[in-house]
Amino acid sequence: MKIRRFNGASTRDVLQQIRTALGADAVILSNRDVDGGVEIVAAIDFDEKQWAEVTPTPSWPEPLRGVPAKLPAEDIPTMSTKPPLSVPERVAPMAVSGSATMGATPLRNELQALRQLVEKRWGSLRASKLAREVLTDMGFSAGWATQIAQQAADEAWEVPLRAALEERVGLSENPLGKGGIFAVLGPTGSGKTTSIAKLAAAQVLRHGPHSVALLTTDTYRIAGVEQLGIYARILGVPLEVIRGPEDLFQALEKHSQRPWIFIDTIGMSPRDQRLGEQLQWLAALGPQAHRFLLISAGLSDKSLSTVLAPYADLPLAGAILSKVDEAPAFGGALEWLAQHHLPIAYYSDGQKVPEDLHEARWDALIHVLQSVSAGDGVASTAHNRYHGT
Repeated sequence: MKIRRFNGASTRDVLQQIRTALGADAVILSNRDVDGGVEIVAAIDFDEKQWAEVTPTPSWPEPLRGVPAKLPAEDIPTMSTKPPLSVPERVAPMAVSGSATMGATPLRNELQALRQLVEKRWGSLRASKLAREVLTDMGFSAGWATQIAQQAADEAWEVPLRAALEERVGLSENPLGKGGIFAVLGPTGSGKTTSIAKLAAAQVLRHGPHSVALLTTDTYRIAGVEQLGIYARILGVPLEVIRGPEDLFQALEKHSQRPWIFIDTIGMSPRDQRLGEQLQWLAALGPQAHRFLLISAGLSDKSLSTVLAPYADLPLAGAILSKVDEAPAFGGALEWLAQHHLPIAYYSDGQKVPEDLHEARWDALIHVLQSVSAGDGVASTAHNRYHGT
């Protein structure tokens, strides 16, 4: 058996050398990449027994029969083709003379590792991009969406989003407790009167009408008192109209035996001086008054900063997120709450009293957020409830 080693710039060049030097009956014993090209060990008059003495784990070679004198470019052996000359995928470097060992290097494992690396890098980027798009559709700013998306794995944005909301926003546990004075503040049109009615109705259902009293300072809005008066008559609870701080203290003294007293406040422009006066009335009550800020879920980022500015520095017990069923997305409202570290006490998703007011839970809120931003779920359910379908 005659063994020779051939070197060349490419596999094609080396195979031509082998054919010229050894003929078509030559067999390939090993091949490897070397500096400047390829090295192939070939043999003529191949003797299996003699080769077995050189290496204990031979790889049965194939003859070069059928290989044309000049190989076209497309016939050069590659990993994905099987030419008549079956070159081992890749074998460990060997020395012809001695105790070199011949065996297939796990090229397939290397390729698999490379593939996993590419998928990890490019796949994670794709997942991050998809998560960022989803979060942006939910109303979060680009900064928030990018930050959450970078922590998402396999498009699972829910986990880092929930972690961020739990850390920066939080929830008000048992918001109404065992009683107290509860004032609902917020800009005009946010749904304060309906929210007050829902809170009062829930307590009446649990503890009876003698446990609740309603107060309103909304004497400026047309039919504002009448609207809350209708709810008061339905619930069987008293309603007091507050026109100044003296009325407020008298009403609180009058109904001091009722555990839950709810105060509906007037909604005004943040630039209206009367809003500041009303806030001073409530401030005079001290820590016994629990103030909830009502935020309409559909407010834009710019509107949130403007209309909620008068309330940002008040001692607030929590927030009520209203009209989530009407908002195309309310990530912006959650982001504003995160900036001010204001926990959520309730959210409302309809007009029904009191069924459509819910104590805040993150799994439910994130589900609602995902549903409304996708254009289904809560909004369509609310529509069906209102129309009896």
